[in-house]
Amino acid sequence: MISLGETARLVHKFHCGDVAIDILILPMRRRTMAIHVFADQLVELRIPQQCGPKDWEPFLNERRAWIHDSIVALGGVRTPDFTEGERHDWLGRSYRLHLSEGRRHVGVTGDLLAIRCPSPDDAACVRDTFERHCRTEAKRTLPERLQRCRELFRDSLPSSTLKIRKMKSRWGSCSDTGEICLNSLLMQKSMAAIDFVIVHELCHLRHFSHNRSFYRLMDRTMPDWREREKLLTADDGRLQFDLF
Repeated sequence: MISLGETARLVHKFHCGDVAIDILILPMRRRTMAIHVFADQLVELRIPQQCGPKDWEPFLNERRAWIHDSIVALGGVRTPDFTEGERHDWLGRSYRLHLSEGRRHVGVTGDLLAIRCPSPDDAACVRDTFERHCRTEAKRTLPERLQRCRELFRDSLPSSTLKIRKMKSRWGSCSDTGEICLNSLLMQKSMAAIDFVIVHELCHLRHFSHNRSFYRLMDRTMPDWREREKLLTADDGRLQFDLF
């Protein structure tokens, strides 16, 4: 059952076992489809503007179990704030925030992720300081990881350029001109997860679509990529399912 709102957003009634879920279908200026599951049981399917039900309904049906498991896994989970004592990830490990006032600085000390900023009582200021640190470290780390991941391929790949920025709904993307874009917030994930994203994007230089040839290249280049992909599952009140 589908209803159409004034903003051309669709609400699709989707059944996972005995549970009926309303999925918000959001046509957007994008190239791929992506499912987002939130802690309040809101599910969004973001699709390219030209996609119709014959395109996105099979996409949903193939991921029915994943959607159900994600909603169950997120039961009772809340989004952590950027306040003293909250836990946040850095390079795949969870740390407790320790905040102080002063010139912006982020560092790890034991089990603490120490963040110094002008207004430590302002969560927005703390978040901004942390995300600036992610961007700085991503620009320092990711170009080297990209080169190392290129070396995993048996044959040489087409040339590419690299762009690093914060993205709201993707860990990475690759354009048809060979521009690879990586999310600066990947610095929260483990190196195994980061390398998975990079290899995924590098495979797009050879196979632009997610077809059999693409996944054969993934299997050959990174045989354990499916396990690495699971490392991207967020534990912050939201799960992401993006095809880059």
